[in-house]
Amino acid sequence: MGMLRRLLAVDKCGNRASFTSPKRHLGLKKAQWVKDCWDCHSQCISEIDVAVDWGDWETEQKRCWCCGHEGKLQKCHIVPKSLGGSLDPENIIPLCAQCHDKAPDVVDKNEMFRWVSGQQNPVSGLGLGRYWHLSSVVIGRTKQFHSNFSFAVFQECLEEAMKSTSFHFSQSHAGMTMKESTREWMINKAFDLYEEKIS
Repeated sequence: MGMLRRLLAVDKCGNRASFTSPKRHLGLKKAQWVKDCWDCHSQCISEIDVAVDWGDWETEQKRCWCCGHEGKLQKCHIVPKSLGGSLDPENIIPLCAQCHDKAPDVVDKNEMFRWVSGQQNPVSGLGLGRYWHLSSVVIGRTKQFHSNFSFAVFQECLEEAMKSTSFHFSQSHAGMTMKESTREWMINKAFDLYEEKIS
């Protein structure tokens, strides 16, 4: 309906109103939001920690900052909107759909770039597509407490850490999920809180 109105629109003199093609307009807007993020983050994030070369905007502008795939990019919130994150460039990172579906949804603004950096292959400079193994996190962190581990206290810490996370609507039609990277951050945060409580 909106497009039909635009096609039939006339100005005060009865002449057809001119309009910009929506696709062309969206293309310009798309490039601008990526450029705004680029200008913001390239000042404070090392290019070793991302899959793009900060010095080559013309070649790299369509690449996912995590895996380096060239294609359609999405606005991924560093701190999700549901946790108070804004639409400002400093809170957005351009990611492909697959990386967006894996990225953490937590209140810790530094976690996104820690996660992206953890995906980088030091040889190629592109993402490894690392799989997160929560069992190794849990086993590794509980070993340090030996037999003095209190599951009741840890449960409280886990509930506290979960308050700083968010769920995400999957693009693969899986519904609302908590991403593996978000769960990993939550478990590590719960262990950090647990250490504080018992010390």
